[in-house]
Amino acid sequence: MSNTFVPARLDMARAIRQMTATALAAEVGVTSPWISQVENLKRTPSPELIHEFARALDLPVDFFYRPVKALPPTDAFHFRATSRLAKRDERTARSLSALAIELSDWIEATYQAPAPAVPELQDLLDADEVLPAEQAAEALRGAWGLGVAPIKNMLQLLESKGAKIYSAGGPLQAIDAFSFRHGATPVIFLNVHKSAERLRFDLAHEVGHLVMHGGSLSVEPGKEKEQAANDFASAFLMPRADVLGSIRGNLMLEDILILKRRWRVSAMALNLRSHRLGVISDWTYSTLARQLSSAGFRRGEPGSNLLPESSSLLTQVMTDVRSQGKSFIDIARTLDVRAQDVRDLMLGLVTFAIEGEAHRRTPSRANLRAV
Repeated sequence: MSNTFVPARLDMARAIRQMTATALAAEVGVTSPWISQVENLKRTPSPELIHEFARALDLPVDFFYRPVKALPPTDAFHFRATSRLAKRDERTARSLSALAIELSDWIEATYQAPAPAVPELQDLLDADEVLPAEQAAEALRGAWGLGVAPIKNMLQLLESKGAKIYSAGGPLQAIDAFSFRHGATPVIFLNVHKSAERLRFDLAHEVGHLVMHGGSLSVEPGKEKEQAANDFASAFLMPRADVLGSIRGNLMLEDILILKRRWRVSAMALNLRSHRLGVISDWTYSTLARQLSSAGFRRGEPGSNLLPESSSLLTQVMTDVRSQGKSFIDIARTLDVRAQDVRDLMLGLVTFAIEGEAHRRTPSRANLRAV
């Protein structure tokens, strides 16, 4: 650990805790401009003040001496709605992404996790050709040997291809999902406060960004690329050949509610996909959309028994950690954060058991395989 205070860590800590410079200054007994000068390398805080930062921000002192390896780019976070809080949420997302990168690096250094295998479009085609989203989704399915069969578990499929999936369900509920590449490793954040069907679509949407655009953090904000990612997700989860081969005649509401279980998608998504493939008429699509909206399907999936997908990778990591008599606390100490910070990254992706202090054992190097 370095003996030098890292100013970027103070900004990162404030973003994670969503604390303004004014609030932190009042808490530690300095002025807001003083905090700004520290973060902009114009002042160096005393060891005593660094301890006050740690207390106010609920982080270990060592957090502020840890070099920052990487921060994702600043552009193209996608929010549910524009608000005055958007900038704060963006800063929080970037800082939590840096923490997720550190956790990913620890996992890869400690375990034999699957190698990254989520290609970009030019690698998939071995050319710089631009493909429509439908064809890009078909090309990725072909590269992964998926054929046209429904995908049983989207999250674990991506983990088997070396992606790291984390939760944005703690302080980041204003953001739906986002993705980026850390070196060759795809990293995806999900807002887990959604139906299982919508979580699967969000995963496929971010894969669309990763394949076609390099990740949603590298995408210029705009409806066109967002629509392309939506089209990719729809085609990837509901392949044209399988949809056309599974639907006979016109659709009624009852048919949508039964068929959506095949592809594990939302009723609204299946209605839209059927319309765009020409399976149903404009009138039928509009009628079904109104019926589904009236029944509550615009906000969720009433009556669905589909369980949210869990992370095989993170579950295996935590199982191994606990087998050594350790807990989140031990991972947090490695990263110089609090146990709750690690838990928040896994929120909704791993089923947590009640933990207590335990005896330490010699670490093992597990061979993790997402199944």
